[in-house]
Amino acid sequence: MSEAIVIENLTKYYNSFLALKNLSLRVEGNENVGLLGPNGAGKSTTLKIMCGLINATSGKVYINGFDIAKEKEKALSQIGAIIETPEFYGFLTPNETLGYFGKLRGMSGSGLNSRINEVIKLVSLEQWLNVKIEKFSRGMKQRLALAQALLHDPLILILDEPALGLDPRAVIEFRQIITAAGKDKVVFFASHQLSEVAQICKHVAIIDHGKLLGYDGIEELERKYNSLENAYLQLTGVPIE
Repeated sequence: MSEAIVIENLTKYYNSFLALKNLSLRVEGNENVGLLGPNGAGKSTTLKIMCGLINATSGKVYINGFDIAKEKEKALSQIGAIIETPEFYGFLTPNETLGYFGKLRGMSGSGLNSRINEVIKLVSLEQWLNVKIEKFSRGMKQRLALAQALLHDPLILILDEPALGLDPRAVIEFRQIITAAGKDKVVFFASHQLSEVAQICKHVAIIDHGKLLGYDGIEELERKYNSLENAYLQLTGVPIE
């Protein structure tokens, strides 16, 4: 299986509520894909299943060929993720936090220390490496979350609204970091912010009410619907004045 991500007929019920209905899509290696949809469309549910945080009611998810339900440890070794709002122990420093995460992932010694320095530099937190996280702003915690997602150099980055709540400057900086980090990785990026997705991804999957409504390159959608915004609005059933 050559695809980095394969989702087959993914369905999820929360009791009687249907959150996902037969969702299927395939993401090739080294491809950045935005998962677009309104609040409540099923984006976070999809990502949580992909990360093994919740189980699907039915259907399959393969991460670089590994079934997340049957080979969770191997599948999770392929991904780095930020799901919802990241939180860390405030009494620890980034150095201590990343050291802990690294050991959980089987990293140790000089290799771990070297990698911590690399990812901390990438997210521009060098001066904060040994400062307690309780002093961090939300934007700084988001940077640290991205550092931990990249720590083990995963093939795939799974990001759930990573810029939510950040000020405009922090959004721009975070976008630049993701773009740089994602040059040799697959980025699967859930958001309802069209402009952010368009600047990071070349392909988008649009979902609503748990169903896949469209999956194509942004340029193709813009040709067909005149703009990505029109594509989003028409596919999600929002009237265009």
